[in-house]
Amino acid sequence: MGRCLSTLLRDQADVTLHSRDLRKGRAIAKRVGVCSSEIKAISESDVVIATMPTGAIPGFLEESAGSMRPGAAFVDVSSVKCGVVEEVLKRLPEWVGYVSIHPLFTSPKVKEKDVAFIPVRGTANVYRFLETLSRSGMRLFETSSEEHDRATAITQVLHHFALLTMDKVLQRHMSSSEKFTTHSLRKTLAVMRLVKGNRDTAVMIQRLNKFGKSIRMEYIKEAEALDRELSD
Repeated sequence: MGRCLSTLLRDQADVTLHSRDLRKGRAIAKRVGVCSSEIKAISESDVVIATMPTGAIPGFLEESAGSMRPGAAFVDVSSVKCGVVEEVLKRLPEWVGYVSIHPLFTSPKVKEKDVAFIPVRGTANVYRFLETLSRSGMRLFETSSEEHDRATAITQVLHHFALLTMDKVLQRHMSSSEKFTTHSLRKTLAVMRLVKGNRDTAVMIQRLNKFGKSIRMEYIKEAEALDRELSD
């Protein structure tokens, strides 16, 4: 996501990319065409975007939030909002604005670039940042933590759970059935590879979304009901 947003924003703002792995950060910045820097760049930035695993955000803020300049904006891109927003606010200085966003895409090549946003603590730089996202070709819509997590329990938790479950079964049987693979299954397998490639994030969403358990149970119940129907 850091690479994706840097690519989209580089023509609209001065973008500096930092990574915990400095060598990797410099390589990505060079490839994308933006500057790279050490963590100290935070103190000189109007907007700080944390494109890191959700679990790493609290530690990052405890170490670095005090370095953010007055009036700066902090942005997280977590796929879960309930609980995460509250943890951020506990650690964010009062002089820093905060908007929580969720880009509903992972590549700058995607045509429809929808972004959900929650303006938690509005400041001039928060609204400038949102305007910059719009100018960069993203389509924004405002939401709340509760609405976001209820919706993504369906669009992400349910979706990923079904694919990860299907993958387990396919792993056991695909080798003996591969020559019978259909075009539609190949498309499903391609999506499955994307989810598996980001498995840690998918698992995080399953565990942290407070509406996830109920939607998984509903899915399992419907699967069992369909099995009974087809077995009659």
